[in-house]
Amino acid sequence: MPWLTQMSRQKNLYSEQGTMEGQLALLAGTDLRVRLTDQLVRGQTECMVCLDRVRQHNTTWDCHNCFQIFHLNCIKKWAKTARTEEGTWRCPGCQTVSTKTPSEYRCFCRKLRNPEWKRNEGLVPHSCGEVCGRKRGDPCPHTCVELCHAGPCPPCTATILATCPCGGEKMRIKCGEVFTCESVCNKKLNCGVDQCQDICHEGPCYDCLKVVGQVCYCGKSVRDAVCTAETAGVTEYICENLCEKSRDCEQHQCDVPCHPGGCAPCLLTPSRVTTCPCGQTPLEKLYERDGVSPRESCLDPVPTCGMTCSAKLPCGPPANPHSCTAVCHAGPCPTCVETTLVRCRCGNMDKEIPCSQLTGRPDDARCEKRCQKKRSCGRHKCSQLCCIEIDHDCTLICGKMLSCTLHRCEDLCHRGNCKTCPRVSFEELTCTCSSALLYPPIACGTRPPQCREPCTRRHPCSHPVTHSCHSEDNCPPCTQLTVKLCYGGHEERKNVACLVEGISCGKPCGKSSNCGKHKCIKICHAGECLGTEGCAQPCPAPRACDHPCGQPCHEGECPDTVCTTQVRVSCECGNRTASQPCSENSYSRMTTALLATRMADMQAGNSVSLKELSKKDKKLECTEDCSKLERNKRVSLALQIRNPELSAKITPRYSDFMKEFSKKEPKFCSSIHDDFTKLVQLAKESKQKSRIKSFDCMNREKRQLVHEYAEHFGCESESFDAEPKRNVVATAFRDKSWLPVVSLIDFVNKQKKVPVPLNSSARASPTLIPLGKPGVETTAAAAKEKIDWFE
Repeated sequence: MPWLTQMSRQKNLYSEQGTMEGQLALLAGTDLRVRLTDQLVRGQTECMVCLDRVRQHNTTWDCHNCFQIFHLNCIKKWAKTARTEEGTWRCPGCQTVSTKTPSEYRCFCRKLRNPEWKRNEGLVPHSCGEVCGRKRGDPCPHTCVELCHAGPCPPCTATILATCPCGGEKMRIKCGEVFTCESVCNKKLNCGVDQCQDICHEGPCYDCLKVVGQVCYCGKSVRDAVCTAETAGVTEYICENLCEKSRDCEQHQCDVPCHPGGCAPCLLTPSRVTTCPCGQTPLEKLYERDGVSPRESCLDPVPTCGMTCSAKLPCGPPANPHSCTAVCHAGPCPTCVETTLVRCRCGNMDKEIPCSQLTGRPDDARCEKRCQKKRSCGRHKCSQLCCIEIDHDCTLICGKMLSCTLHRCEDLCHRGNCKTCPRVSFEELTCTCSSALLYPPIACGTRPPQCREPCTRRHPCSHPVTHSCHSEDNCPPCTQLTVKLCYGGHEERKNVACLVEGISCGKPCGKSSNCGKHKCIKICHAGECLGTEGCAQPCPAPRACDHPCGQPCHEGECPDTVCTTQVRVSCECGNRTASQPCSENSYSRMTTALLATRMADMQAGNSVSLKELSKKDKKLECTEDCSKLERNKRVSLALQIRNPELSAKITPRYSDFMKEFSKKEPKFCSSIHDDFTKLVQLAKESKQKSRIKSFDCMNREKRQLVHEYAEHFGCESESFDAEPKRNVVATAFRDKSWLPVVSLIDFVNKQKKVPVPLNSSARASPTLIPLGKPGVETTAAAAKEKIDWFE
């Protein structure tokens, strides 16, 4: 095969290497190439990212530094997750820093994209089969002449005409080798003056070791310096002392630091000073005025003119600076005592500052204006006093929660979304049962892999597990149907989900309270019953009037309080009924007096009958209406008249809301009336005590209409559920409900009709009243005569 021929050719190069280091390098490179080629042909190469084998048909990428081979998809994910903030990533094999992310499947020499492996041609998988052509790098200028291969290229075998490092001789040698002659190097050292005295050698020459003696310009110090390009041939240098050499006047010394060349001349010599210190008056005039002789030495004082100095000072406006106000003087001018109007550095205002405090810097004056511009992040304001910045960079830490939900952004406050969390884990990430795992690198915040195995955690129930392995802390609740006992132990309920901790049967609890007199009246419930801390139910002990005490549950005798139980009393005919407290019943007071008499008889030893104490005075006085009703009954019996009690007083009294709503929604009102009519009829015909009707969901106004309409049918109504699914449930009772005489729609339409005046014929015709027998009618006059006769 071609790859075996290539390997045998490389092994024959051992004898051609001249040095032991070259043989070792060739041996290591050849072994790596042979091993990689053999593994690629057999499909045994292992990817360092996923630890799976690299097959002959897989897309690959190989590092040209460590020559490790990876799956292309694996190295893409690695480069993406392990990328640093600088945009670089490291090779998993050799940790070489790279900036370019692998994106294509190419052969080892990178010339062919998506190479195809043909088993019959005997080529190495993932190679193009052409000459490699890769450069070996400095100092070899030749390219690799082997076929496209994995691993490092073999050493170059070409010969070149090379020159020795010192340039004295030339010789033909193998590429990559170096030869040296036996002559002295004689190259210039780093100082550029002396020459190297070593034998011809590779690499740079040694530094010059000579020492140069130097004296400073003022002659006060001496030093020794190493011979370099800067110090070679230099015998003088500048020290840190003052010069202090005598000037040309021989009276004053130079006050300038050590310097080359001559010192500056004395400025106080008589020939150089021709005016007073302020420069306004020549010295000749001053000599004549004062009558003194001219100056003869630089030590003589310079006469002053006595006028104001008027020298321009560095303070004040640029167009009109301040002047010195002192009398003509020698030396520098004193500090200015005036003030200067200085513009603040942001240009917002001018501030008056004493000239003595001026420093000449832009921030001498600052205003109190805070900058309101947004910083570079777009979230915070600058808020700096007297700001002169242009970019307004934000110096705060972002601190937003990253996508991993574990760490916060540590970058400076910025615009847009934060970067992904840079933290990467190099440990395997497994599911709870360790059946599924993810290989590193794993980005921070990555959720555990999905696992299809059944959950292996310990569950509170013994039912079979139906959910898969998960990473959440709590398992889903068990939905197995079970049989459970209610809270109070009254009955068992079937088909109850296991997740339901307790159920209520809807019956009263019935457990005895601590007082021993009552039982818990709450619906079957969990937790403590009523009366655990203190019973608040009414006391059931009977009073003298046979009514219960009614006071909150207590120990000992019942308190002597007024009985407030409502008693139903009626008249003798039963037409009038009323409710009143038991204490207001007239007979109750008589019962109390009678009881006292009977107790006295009992103490005297006489026999006593207490039957009279059980009587109740339930009599009301009959009124005129009672006599009329009794008369009508007798008339109905005599005349056999149907419905003698039909009168206007039992006509329904519909509210204003119902009347107004019926005008807007007549169809809806009619349907509600029909529903209630059917419900009451079913209740009357049913063997049960009540019937229920559940209306559709409706708005608040319609529900109010249903509630008010239920009262006119003698039904109870109640709303259930929350908006907008709230509806009304009505209950009709067999013994209590009734049908109204007039419906709401008929009542409203009747009020709209205008009464028609009666004509003479209508007034003359008698009114007929239906009688009990079919087909029998009588006139109102005849009926009145019978009534009068009956009375």
